[in-house]
Amino acid sequence: MKQWRLIILFLFMISSSLMSGEYFEGFDNPGKPPERDGIRWGYTDELTPVSGWTSIIPGDGFAHLSVTSHSLGKKIKRLPDGGDFLPFQTLSLGPIGSNHRISIRAKNMVVPGVAGVLFTYREKAKVDEIDIEITADDTQSPMTGHPTGTNGGWTDIRLNTWANAIGDAGNSGESLSPSRSIRIAIHDAEGKKITHRDDRFHIYSIEWRQKSVVFYIDGIQQGAIDDVVPDYPSMVIFGMRRMPWAGRPDWSGKKTILVDWIDIEPLEKD
Repeated sequence: MKQWRLIILFLFMISSSLMSGEYFEGFDNPGKPPERDGIRWGYTDELTPVSGWTSIIPGDGFAHLSVTSHSLGKKIKRLPDGGDFLPFQTLSLGPIGSNHRISIRAKNMVVPGVAGVLFTYREKAKVDEIDIEITADDTQSPMTGHPTGTNGGWTDIRLNTWANAIGDAGNSGESLSPSRSIRIAIHDAEGKKITHRDDRFHIYSIEWRQKSVVFYIDGIQQGAIDDVVPDYPSMVIFGMRRMPWAGRPDWSGKKTILVDWIDIEPLEKD
C-alpha cells in the first residue's frame, strides 16, 4: 500500500510540473501534434467537416481552420431542451492550469457569421471558462451596424469568465450566462477602436493567474477580471463558433483562420 501511495504521489508531481511549464507548437509538421509534456490534442469540425488532421495541419507552418458560407446558411438546429446547437470549428489542447499566459498568433479571426475564439474550458459538475470572443459586429451591442473594415471600422470582442458556474443549456435546460463579461471594441495603445479585418496576423493572449485574468491583443491590455476567476486545469480551445450575435456572412465560398503558433508560458503566481 505504501508503495502505491509513492507511485501516485510521483505521478501527481509529474503532471503538476507539466502543467506549470512552457509549451510551444508552430505547426511545422503535418498531422496531429504528438502528445508531449502531458498535453493532448483534438479537433472539432461541426461547422464544416474535414478529411482529417493533415487537412487542418498540412505542415506548412500553419493550422488551417476553415468554414464555408454554405454551412453558415444552414438553419441553426434546436436541441431537445429548447436550446440552440451552436457548432464549433476548433483545435484543442491541454490540460493547462492557471499561472500561464496562453497566446496564439493568427490571421482572419474576424469572420462575419461566426465568432473567432480563444478560450479555456472545464466542465464537471460545474463549469469553468475564460473567453476571448471576436466578431466583426456584435449584433447585441448598442453600437451594432458600425463599419467593420479598415476605413474607420472596428472589431467587437467579448471577454468572459465563469467559475464554478451552474447550469448548462445542453444538460439542465438552464441558460449558462457568463459570470463576468466585458463587451468592447478592440483598441490600440491610444484607446482608438481598430479593426482586425485587415488581412494581418495578430496575437491574442490570456494571462490566467489564480486571482486574476487579463486579456491582451497585440500586447495591449483590453480588459481584466479579478472577481470571477476559475482555478482548475482546463482545455485550451481556439478557432471559431457559430453564435447568434455574430451576424451573417457578407462573403461567399470559404474563409480560413490561419494560426501561426500557440505558446503557453508560465507566469509568476499572484
